[in-house]
Amino acid sequence: MATSATHNSNDPLLGSPSKVMKDHCSPPLSSTSQIAIKALSVIRIATGAACLVAPRFTCGLFRYTVPAEQAVLVRMFGVRDAIFGELLVTAEDKGRDDGGRREIRRAIWAGIAADVVDIGSLVFGVAMGQVGKTTGGLLGACAVGALGLGALGLRGL
Repeated sequence: MATSATHNSNDPLLGSPSKVMKDHCSPPLSSTSQIAIKALSVIRIATGAACLVAPRFTCGLFRYTVPAEQAVLVRMFGVRDAIFGELLVTAEDKGRDDGGRREIRRAIWAGIAADVVDIGSLVFGVAMGQVGKTTGGLLGACAVGALGLGALGLRGL
């Protein structure tokens, strides 16, 4: 079977961009989008690090009590969030014609997907009495804030 002529082994996961994308350079990101993307990446990395280093304390900030034996679950969430932040930081590639916009977009959409699932889980948890309303509201507000920053970042891509 012949290999595809459009496949470039140097491109990450998605293959090479279309010929149309190669022929024109994208304008620089707006300052609003840059700020939103940088803020989102820093917040995700900081949240992830806090959950990894001090899971019970971090959850306590949101009035969510985590028994010591369940702190590993919070650390797992923290790793996920730190990875999403790291993906945003490393997605920009000034050497590519699009400046890495495609990868930035992918990283933002991955975070948005996780945030939407988190919000759904919080709604379910509050409805079932597994999570208090205050805790659900605080955690939900953070997820909605991340969604907003992601949407703001996507607007300029």
